[in-house]
Amino acid sequence: MDKTTCIVVGAGPAGSACALSLARKGIDTVLLERGRTPGEKKVSSFVLLMTELRRLIPDWEKDLPVERNIIRTDQAIFNGTDIKMITSYNYDKLKNPVYFSAFRRKFDEWFAKKAKEAGAELITGMTVTDLIMDNGRVVGVKIDDEELYADIVVGADGYHTKVGEKAGLVTEWDPARARLAVKEVLDLPPEVINERFQLSDGQGCDMGIIPYHFGELSIRSSTLYTNKDSISLAVFAHLGELKEKNIKLHDELEKFKEHPFIHKFIKGATLREYQAHIIPHGGRVNPENLYGDGVLLCGEAGGTTDTASGMGVPTCMTAGLMAAETIALAVKKKDFSADTLKNYLKFLDSTSILDMIYESKKTSDYWVDKGKLERPDCMAAIADSYNQYWNADYMSKDYHPLFLNLYLRVGKFFAPKLIRMIVTPILKGYSFYEKTVEKIKRKIRRRFYEWKKQYDN
Repeated sequence: MDKTTCIVVGAGPAGSACALSLARKGIDTVLLERGRTPGEKKVSSFVLLMTELRRLIPDWEKDLPVERNIIRTDQAIFNGTDIKMITSYNYDKLKNPVYFSAFRRKFDEWFAKKAKEAGAELITGMTVTDLIMDNGRVVGVKIDDEELYADIVVGADGYHTKVGEKAGLVTEWDPARARLAVKEVLDLPPEVINERFQLSDGQGCDMGIIPYHFGELSIRSSTLYTNKDSISLAVFAHLGELKEKNIKLHDELEKFKEHPFIHKFIKGATLREYQAHIIPHGGRVNPENLYGDGVLLCGEAGGTTDTASGMGVPTCMTAGLMAAETIALAVKKKDFSADTLKNYLKFLDSTSILDMIYESKKTSDYWVDKGKLERPDCMAAIADSYNQYWNADYMSKDYHPLFLNLYLRVGKFFAPKLIRMIVTPILKGYSFYEKTVEKIKRKIRRRFYEWKKQYDN
């Protein structure tokens, strides 16, 4: 009977971070990956935030497989013809990189290799089919007809987690609590990318795009970012709405590519890769269900991704590190029961992850309830607030300061009703006060100049 201290299922960012940390602590760890190599089934590109990786691997610059250093970030909101975009260049990040574009296939293999070099045993081409249970406690995993025993099993095996489901920690997933992403990687020469995005060699751009009143989907978002010699374009939508309206997201991506704003960036590009992926959207796993007797969940398996920002890899890595801290405590106490493993929540609470989980659930609740109705009108209100300056008629007295205009149009989507009832009259009153004072000042100035003219004569 083969037995180890810990089995980590899934060599993605969460699983490799956990295995790497455990190995450095001298804890016997087996890292299982169903692909022939870690990342084999992850064809997609992604944006890598460096904060957590720097802590884990300080000398990352030696061999980290990345594409471009993201120094330009764009935020765009638009409907069919009306586009508003904020562009930021952060040239200080050339010497102190914050995040890069990269490919999961290369990154996952590199990261798992680091765990192996630290002492974890990496076994690839192995799919966990079931858990081994003993009086309700997880004591190992089944890999086809083989069995591997451990004091604890970590489920870092993605959204459709076999570990979480077999351990009874994850119930059947709700389409309303998930998003579907479809992504294409489109080949373009580096010099063309540099010209279109106003970049130099090695520099990258990450663009977040929020369409409103654009097609049948009420809630959707997109990303467009640059790799060395390709562009990644993705569209995200809620599975519940796609199912309800019988919409194929791939068709929406094709329509999106024809939009003149998008087409100017991808013109002449050829398809390299295509991927569809389900992403958790908060509310699937309660924090109390992240652990059990002999088992922990982290990464997408535990829903430790940020619903509000869409950030996934760094939050999953952080959860993996906290899982390792929990396991180290359990090894010290020689107790792998749920009573000891519930310290996982304390370790998570020492970071921002636990708060993020609760906020992600609140955000998900909002989208499921009111968000799908309010989001398009909210984005339209923001755009229309800026449109007034395109259509300004300065012969008219109908002029509103931008801040007041934004609040009056957008505040109803975010501010509680009671606060709006208090703040709105104050803002309107202050605006009236400013106009009245300015009107009095103008009269005084006019009277002064009339008097001065008479006096000079």
